[in-house]
Amino acid sequence: MVNGLNRLIELGDDLHMTWQFSAPAGTEVVSLDEAGAAGLMVVKLRSTSPIDLACPHCGGPRTKNGTRIVRFRDIPTACGQAVVIDWLRQKFVCSLCHRSSHDQHAAFDRRRDMTVRFVEWVGKEAAERGFTAVAKQTSINPKVARRAFRETEKKLGADVGLLSDAIAIELIDLAGCKRPAIIDARGEFVFEVYVSSQDMQTRLPAFASDYLRQHEHPMVVADLSLFPGNEGTPRLLDEAFGPQVERLISRASLEREVVHRIWGLCEPLLDQKYPDRHTWRSVRAVFFRRRSSMKKIARRHLQVWEKMLQPELYAAYMLKEDFLDIWQGQAKSFSEDRFDAWIQRAVRHSNLRLDALVFMMLSHRRQILAFSRYDFLDGFYKRLSAITSLDKNRSARSFSAARAALLMRGLSKEREKLNELVGQFADELMATGKI
Repeated sequence: MVNGLNRLIELGDDLHMTWQFSAPAGTEVVSLDEAGAAGLMVVKLRSTSPIDLACPHCGGPRTKNGTRIVRFRDIPTACGQAVVIDWLRQKFVCSLCHRSSHDQHAAFDRRRDMTVRFVEWVGKEAAERGFTAVAKQTSINPKVARRAFRETEKKLGADVGLLSDAIAIELIDLAGCKRPAIIDARGEFVFEVYVSSQDMQTRLPAFASDYLRQHEHPMVVADLSLFPGNEGTPRLLDEAFGPQVERLISRASLEREVVHRIWGLCEPLLDQKYPDRHTWRSVRAVFFRRRSSMKKIARRHLQVWEKMLQPELYAAYMLKEDFLDIWQGQAKSFSEDRFDAWIQRAVRHSNLRLDALVFMMLSHRRQILAFSRYDFLDGFYKRLSAITSLDKNRSARSFSAARAALLMRGLSKEREKLNELVGQFADELMATGKI
């Protein structure tokens, strides 16, 4: 009998959809009852895998001794109807020790009355919808849903072979905090998220070891704060990946660092010049805005700065704008000449005391210039927010649930891409007559 049975489930007068039951590998469908007790979809299966005739207790030969029906929960239908599998489980008796034993199958969880794929499904759905909603749909205890989620969560972020030769290590907003994440820059999916920088520092070396075994000369684009030489940050990338990895600094983190550092140098100058003023919140808001997107009121503030009332602040603002224009000039691409010219202008503004910033830029010049050589990275960082964001309706989810939802979504997309590539390859082989 075939391992997949199609059944039309009527959802209304005009709405129908097809639900396909796929028997686990190594089993076949004996019967299917759509109107079982308590509204269950009951599927009866038997194993087709080779039978192990060695006794698990003593190793002696064992013989068949009848069957018994064991019920397992399975993934619900597309319309939400509960599905159970009645497995015709083979029983045995040993000819030497005379002890009883029974068949085992990888598709069925040994500790619960659930299929393995049902446990994985519960974990995935719990990450998206919450434990209570999944428990209510499947009529299982919320604690069981929570344990299933924990087991599924442990398996995420383990298959390094899915990653391409270009990964990004970025700080992303997740569960109310900035979290370091590993993202495939080519496939554009989140592979792993760490709860904190300390957690990443502990676990990154093991990941890097596995990753380097898969790729000979990979590249790692990272947030500037994770590079060696910055105050208070560990030498994560150097220690974890070694010299064979090409390290790049992401444009987004570089822009963020430069803008915040320039403003940080302006505040003490303003406090010294205007000691009676307690806050610079409104000035800061204008400073962080791009000149090209300013409204009329903000432009008036700039005019006040420009007319020598606050010359240091205006000079700092224009220096910030010039830096951002390194990427957004007429060429719309990074220019090494514009970068070097900006460094020279920053050195000339001695009153702003930009020595530390200039030193940081020169120290990482090679990693900054390397980023501009790869066109796909610019598009990746433009889409980074969409890649790493979750449904706003579930913004209150825990870190574990948010991490699982983000990783599962990326993993699903990557598998879809892989299936598409396999299908295209098969079509090409058929077109050339090779298969």
